[in-house]
Amino acid sequence: MKIIADEHIPAIKQYFGGVSELILKQGRDITRADLLHADALFVRSVTRVDSELLHDTPVKFVGSVATGIDHLDTQWLTHAGINWYAAQGFNAVAVMEYVIAVVAGLQKSARLPLKSLRAGVIGVGTIGKLVVEKLTLLGFDVIQCDPLRARAESDFHSVAIADFHDLDLVTIHTPLTRHGDNPTYHLIDRDFLQRQQKQCVLINTARGAVINFQALKQWGENLSWCLDVWENEPLIDVEVLRRTSIATPHIAGYSVQSKLFGVQMLYEAACKQNIISQAAIDIVPPNKKILTFGERNVDWRDVVLKIFDPCVLTKVMRKALAENNSAQTFDDLRKHFNGRYEFACVELRDVNLGVEDIRILSMLGVSLNSLSDNRLAV
Repeated sequence: MKIIADEHIPAIKQYFGGVSELILKQGRDITRADLLHADALFVRSVTRVDSELLHDTPVKFVGSVATGIDHLDTQWLTHAGINWYAAQGFNAVAVMEYVIAVVAGLQKSARLPLKSLRAGVIGVGTIGKLVVEKLTLLGFDVIQCDPLRARAESDFHSVAIADFHDLDLVTIHTPLTRHGDNPTYHLIDRDFLQRQQKQCVLINTARGAVINFQALKQWGENLSWCLDVWENEPLIDVEVLRRTSIATPHIAGYSVQSKLFGVQMLYEAACKQNIISQAAIDIVPPNKKILTFGERNVDWRDVVLKIFDPCVLTKVMRKALAENNSAQTFDDLRKHFNGRYEFACVELRDVNLGVEDIRILSMLGVSLNSLSDNRLAV
């Protein structure tokens, strides 16, 4: 069994190295010539998988560690008799927590109000549902737009995109589609942008082309742009980068835990498809990350931003791309982003918190077991 895989898929050697001939390559550099004697192909979203890549190759299984599937020509794969699998939802928790970190960062810098907030969530699948849940628990009045769910679920209320206005925050979690009844390509256009109130926060962690960047530059100047995904990645528009409130290099779904979960899902799918034989995998899960704050009083936002602060990463990204705006720089920023832990894998010590902040952090999943000996902030 010969597998060609993106070398940046975490723990790929531990899961597949002992049960196959595993050849690793840069995802953007995988070519048809690499696959002429391969049985399976494992990719991330940076590799376009279609007839041009796979025609007349022996590949019989394609696995992707990515939430979206717009990089896979699934229609052609099915027609060609090639089984495919995408680890959709593997990073749902990480993306939700990214949105919460953006909210925390904007509120700490007074770019988002603290109370009486209205939010709109576009795309309410695995990720969007988590975002709706957490924003609601944070006190947001949330409306949802997902016409596909509305057609499938009689009790789901989907607000038309034309009725998204008077919102403090809009966050996008839809796949990128160009055809069908509800295409999402350039869904955020001039009309949408002009309807939004001044300083409305626009978060995109889905796919860059859901937003029309030309329209954004011309008609979105009154909004606060918080972008993790970009049109034409990895060569991004530096003017958009300069004008963003928060900018990150397509890492919203990256966490220590999500990366391991994604490759685990891929491994289990390959076993079910009889691509490989199941074997013992020696993966030691990381210990919880301990955070301490000393004696100073903090609120829930301070805790979230110590776990992950997108404002800090924004400065790093702007500096790196100002010095060298290249595809390699963008990819390197993604590659070297690691060590971010999910809330449930963080434990707080030596921190003074108010009762409401403890409630919120508990709701977000942060471990509070060690707080029993700490003073509550008055």
